[in-house]
Amino acid sequence: MNFVNTQYLPHIIGGALAFALLLTFLNRKYFNWVKTYWFFERSWMSRFSAFFYIASIFLMLASLLDLRGPEERVKSVLPDQRTIIILDSSASMLAEDVRPSRFGKAIQLARHFVKNAAGHQISVVLFSDIQKRLIPFTDDVDLLDSRLAAMEKTNSVSGGSNISQAIAEAVGYFDFEGDKKSAVGNILVFTDAEESEDGMDVELGNNINLAVVGVGTAKGGNIPLRWDDGSFRGYKTQKGEPVTTRLDENYIKKIGKNVKNYKYWIANSYSLPTEDILNFFRGTYNKAHGKGDMRIRPVFSHLILIPAIIVYCVSVIFGRFGSFKKIVSIALLLFSFFGGNPAHAQDEEQKPTKQLPAALLRDMDKMKKGKANRKEVLKIAENLMKNNEDQRANELYKEYAKDGDEQEVLFNRATALLKTNQLDAAMPLIQDIFKNVKNEEIKNRMRHNILLTMNQGGGKSKDKSDKQDKKDKEDSKDDKGKEGKEGQEKDDQNKKDDKGKEGKNGKENKDNKDGKGSQDQNKKKDESEGKDKDDKNKKDPKDLDKPDRPEPTKPQSLEEKEKMIEQKRRMVKTPAMVKQIMSDDRELQKKMMDTSTNERGSSKPKRDW
Repeated sequence: MNFVNTQYLPHIIGGALAFALLLTFLNRKYFNWVKTYWFFERSWMSRFSAFFYIASIFLMLASLLDLRGPEERVKSVLPDQRTIIILDSSASMLAEDVRPSRFGKAIQLARHFVKNAAGHQISVVLFSDIQKRLIPFTDDVDLLDSRLAAMEKTNSVSGGSNISQAIAEAVGYFDFEGDKKSAVGNILVFTDAEESEDGMDVELGNNINLAVVGVGTAKGGNIPLRWDDGSFRGYKTQKGEPVTTRLDENYIKKIGKNVKNYKYWIANSYSLPTEDILNFFRGTYNKAHGKGDMRIRPVFSHLILIPAIIVYCVSVIFGRFGSFKKIVSIALLLFSFFGGNPAHAQDEEQKPTKQLPAALLRDMDKMKKGKANRKEVLKIAENLMKNNEDQRANELYKEYAKDGDEQEVLFNRATALLKTNQLDAAMPLIQDIFKNVKNEEIKNRMRHNILLTMNQGGGKSKDKSDKQDKKDKEDSKDDKGKEGKEGQEKDDQNKKDDKGKEGKNGKENKDNKDGKGSQDQNKKKDESEGKDKDDKNKKDPKDLDKPDRPEPTKPQSLEEKEKMIEQKRRMVKTPAMVKQIMSDDRELQKKMMDTSTNERGSSKPKRDW
């Protein structure tokens, strides 16, 4: 253990000494005045009170130095990656040197990235002369896909291209404090790299990953212009000649000149670099966050604060001893009378806890420091079981054991669960042992452990079954009583009928007999169904081969987290009504996607494509 803020130690020592000298001077002046006018000497209780008071203040100031323990590794929750997709909507993106067009290909790549980017919070930005953020950060795949699909059908692709300004402004969407270089996240740009501005000046922090996908070909193509209904109206011209736009790979390389984490791809009609982009983002993310582990130094400032508070309380007691004297005397008197019977205390004396072996303690200390491998941790769990530390062993097995472990590890893991009364969780492991393990000795030991567990819990299960049988009998009595009342009411009703209608009454009596017979038949049917239900509730020994559903576990790495999110996405289907709303929303989005401007000057792009 050591102090973190040692640079403040001279200030704390100086402040504590100044406070002690000032308090001593004021006390001496005050008690000299008391002695002069009242002839009272200062008591030793007052001196002790002042000493403990100064000591408590010094300890409180020392706690500000932030006492920390040795570094430890703990499991941490993996945060989502934050990714900004920047789409170039300048007029040059209308070129059809890639199919269906540069802009259409960029939209397809963006949609494919969104559907495969599990564990990402994604924002979408559109730019040409200026940039607009269309979607804030979200992990709603349907919402993102709907917005991107609406862009594919829009007719607002126009204007120049200001890539550097779009990237620089997009950094401001990340959460950061103070300097922009502290921002963390990913930026994915889809562009043909035909910058309308003269210069290129992009500087990003070390924690931002920049990926650029160049859409187009070096050969290039003309820029087709279309009417609102999609019909062709000619090619874009400049000084009477059709404009030819080309992909500039050298300019793409220039974008990442001052960026630490940078990579680019060139996409043609059939390229799909989504997996490579995700691996690039994933690699830098894993370097920054590790595999779900986090290094911390525990805070031990309370080891100084608690004594400081105790010393302060002692100073108050000494300073106000006259007030506390009666209270302390009464407390001591009560404690002497009601302090407790020694024999009673001996009965309630707890059994001393078993001390773990020194070798095991050394291994556990090595594990806490993160220096033990998985095999050594499993050996520690086995030794903990030998020392009756079943709960701690179970926690280690739950975290470090795997499905393909050796049969001894599998046996120890199942035994630890049985000893902690977790029969349901142990059942899949027991089935695996009886099915795959060929060692009969291990199987016999497993049977013995199962019998011990069942015998320990047998009394409870018997009481539960007796209560259930008693409840079933009471329910059946209530049902019979209700049936008897209903039959009596029917008989009374039949007696009130006209006696002259004998034929009709005879028919009714026959029906009643038939009804009684059917009632008996239904009762037998209900009893048979009840037996079947009870038989189903009783677990067949053959069912031991069927594994129970495992409990969900937290992801331990970025790859596991992505797989879990992808599985959830497959299970969720968007209702038809929501899809209709999304379709209508696409039409509304078209009105705000225009990022072109008619202003041309020193601060605006010089070209309009």
